[in-house]
Amino acid sequence: MIVAEDISKSYNGEYCLRGVSLHVHRGEFVSVMGKSGSGKTSLVEILAGVRTADGGKVRVCGEDVFSLSPSALARFRRTKLGAVYQSFGLISTLTAADNILLPLTMERVPRGQSVKKLNSLAERLGISRCLCKYPDDLSGGQRQRIAIARALIYSPEVLLLDEPTGSLDELNTKNVLNLIREINRATGITVLQITHSRSAAEYGDRILTLEDGKIVQ
Repeated sequence: MIVAEDISKSYNGEYCLRGVSLHVHRGEFVSVMGKSGSGKTSLVEILAGVRTADGGKVRVCGEDVFSLSPSALARFRRTKLGAVYQSFGLISTLTAADNILLPLTMERVPRGQSVKKLNSLAERLGISRCLCKYPDDLSGGQRQRIAIARALIYSPEVLLLDEPTGSLDELNTKNVLNLIREINRATGITVLQITHSRSAAEYGDRILTLEDGKIVQ
């Protein structure tokens, strides 16, 4: 489901990724661990098509990510790929509901169908009472769940998580990771989590380590 081969990436002549290769099978929950500055965020952004690599190949859901046109890549990311980043990436001027519905709105899914899906997902995530609020009025744990809901609203095949619990306390960390694990098992969605935390990484089926710009077992 996710295939990266010999990925390299440098900034100002300094390499953060040096020939990274990894395979994640359909339905797996894989954690990639690494210290701060090890290139974890660059890796997940490359897999998501947000950032280009200096070299290598990436295939996600059978698509050669680097060969897609900008419009095709944008649609691919809305419909096939869900991503949750450390900063949540919520739009402050939109309600929680409208933030979650954004991928469906951009794909012109009928509003009635969208709201039905939203209500079902919100109930599952325990955020039904947050839908009319704006991001600035929500707690960190609530914003994280809103971001996860937005990533899942189109029923993507792959979910990419960049330090999904980095700003959460211990209780919310456990709640969020248990929820992601439950969704992974219930739906068969493929999950790749980037984290610096051993305890968070252990929620995955496999743990890989990013060290000196390379994946080590």
